[in-house]
Amino acid sequence: MNAHLILRRWLGVVIALGMAAIVSGCAHPISLAGNTAALIGAGKSRLNHAVGMVISEEDRKREVITPGGGGDKVSYQPYRDLETGLYIALSESFAKVVRVSDAKDPKVVTESLRYVVIPQISTTSYSPSIVTWPPTMFTIELVCKVMDAEGRPVTEVRAAGEGRAEFDEFKSDFSLAAKRASDDALAKLVKAFGEDTGKLR
Repeated sequence: MNAHLILRRWLGVVIALGMAAIVSGCAHPISLAGNTAALIGAGKSRLNHAVGMVISEEDRKREVITPGGGGDKVSYQPYRDLETGLYIALSESFAKVVRVSDAKDPKVVTESLRYVVIPQISTTSYSPSIVTWPPTMFTIELVCKVMDAEGRPVTEVRAAGEGRAEFDEFKSDFSLAAKRASDDALAKLVKAFGEDTGKLR
């Protein structure tokens, strides 16, 4: 077998492996935790109620995988990453926020909680790049289900955020689009709670 034929076969293997990697992709870990300090002072007024925030251990450990660029995917734990931001956002809207395990947690009674808030998080990501994997666009939708201390539905407060980042920006922070989406969504959540005070008084 001559050197030219060996080279051709070697190149064929390399190309095949490269194509397989593009088709199968892989999940790169990123974080959604943004600049939570920017939320402090964002609320225009606080309702004088104590509320419970529910994020279960199951949700906290939940991993989500969505598309990135180059045929790859990104993985993250949205409830774990956004828990602190959600807590601060609620603290900007209510006088007191207590973490509770579920709507029947004994602290609902012992802490005299007026409402129980159950956040639900939905995400999407996208990138048109065929060479870099970090997403250039990321969206986060927050739905906070609010119940009274007896478990009756009171209202739902919604906010959606979007984050974009191009290569020159995210080359030093692969999570940048996701973090910007988090900052946008949480800031809008504070505003949404402020606009929904009629149902929460």
